[in-house]
Amino acid sequence: MNALFNLFSYIAASSGEGVLNPIYEGMSLVGPYAIGVVVALSTFYGIFLGAKYAKAENEADKLNAQKTLVNFIIGAVTVIILLSVLYAIRGPLAAWINE
Repeated sequence: MNALFNLFSYIAASSGEGVLNPIYEGMSLVGPYAIGVVVALSTFYGIFLGAKYAKAENEADKLNAQKTLVNFIIGAVTVIILLSVLYAIRGPLAAWINE
């Protein structure tokens, strides 16, 4: 319990200066690669789902595959946009937190 109190005291007493630097550097290093990997995997999985839709024989399977494909596209676009926004605002976010 005393260690937890010491941790909270340290967090409250620190100004936050330099706390975000390792996170900022990690995001700067890994960010473009993470976005590229997500785009590549999304493309391959989208092609797979498109092929599954094309192979569907009856209307029920086609409708189910279409719903899956549309939901995947919406999810993939959302994740890619959020990753890009996070990567783009890493500088101002670091400056704001270190103020």
